[in-house]
Amino acid sequence: MEQEIIEEKKPKRYKYVLSILFMLALLVATIIVLFNKYDINNVLSVLKKLNIWLLLGAVALIFVYILFEGLAMKIILHALGINVSVANNFVYSAIDYYFCAVTPSATGGQPMVAYYMTKDNVPITQTSLVLLINTALFKIVLLTLSVIAIIACPQYVFYNWLTITLYFLGFAINVFLIVMCFLGAFKRKWIEAAGKRVIMLLHKWHIVKKPISTMRIFIQKMEEYEEGAKLIKYHKKHFALALLANFIQRVAMFSMAFFVFVAFKEAYPMLHDSSYIELLSLQVIIALSVDSLPLPGGVGISEFLYVLLMGMVYGGEDMVGTAMMVTRSVSFYIPVIITMLIFMGKHLRVTFRHKREKKIS
Repeated sequence: MEQEIIEEKKPKRYKYVLSILFMLALLVATIIVLFNKYDINNVLSVLKKLNIWLLLGAVALIFVYILFEGLAMKIILHALGINVSVANNFVYSAIDYYFCAVTPSATGGQPMVAYYMTKDNVPITQTSLVLLINTALFKIVLLTLSVIAIIACPQYVFYNWLTITLYFLGFAINVFLIVMCFLGAFKRKWIEAAGKRVIMLLHKWHIVKKPISTMRIFIQKMEEYEEGAKLIKYHKKHFALALLANFIQRVAMFSMAFFVFVAFKEAYPMLHDSSYIELLSLQVIIALSVDSLPLPGGVGISEFLYVLLMGMVYGGEDMVGTAMMVTRSVSFYIPVIITMLIFMGKHLRVTFRHKREKKIS
């Protein structure tokens, strides 16, 4: 029976292929726009002056990010009585990052992590619970940091109507999702009754074609939320540690912009001083602004927001363009390549193991 559930949960690969192709198309379009706007020779002359060790330090933070998300998952699994190695959780975290990066609205990470967890004999019901709690913690940390960012550096949010709209839209959507998670966990009857009405209404409008199966999935999710609430209630210490791990992972990612700025400041002392909290706030605000947009990795809009807001930090147009390319490379494109390689290694190991088990049986 569990094998059937696992097969049902197996992600449809063509969707990921389409998402990756879409992201690549966006990337190519972005590169064309950027190199039409900025002189490549000026960009290269700026790059040559940067301290490579500081840039490598920024890239190294992706490993801190992956490690601490893996630790958060390990802590939650431990609360469930399941022992999974740090190495395996590190790989799950990398897979989550990669597929969140290449799918619209970061929807691809959880199904892929669940799939590979089940391949490592973690029960499918437990994987769903772990991913649900970890996602809720992830969003709580993002919202907390976004509140700190708007207090510390309101100029980035209130720069113009676009930044205001995207920030508060991202904030509202994340608050809504977290509230729904907690209501589902602690007020299940309310959400279940409302959800059933919504499903039947969508069926009436011919949006939901299979109301019974949709209802079954919805009720299953409500059960997961309720189980998550019980887990948090009886394992508060684990919950607090997982929350701390999520906080460290997020701060590590958002600290990359500061490493890049220090590299530029060292090469160009005439840049005005910017604090760590200012550079961290810049990345937090951009991350929240693109978090709920249906674009893989926020490609295109992220680059635009970086150019728009980095003028307050870097000044000149060529400097801003180069700073954006470097910051975006170390905080997104290079991590995508690193996590893709980790995912490919995991996939090959699972494939070879499956073939070996078939030969033995």
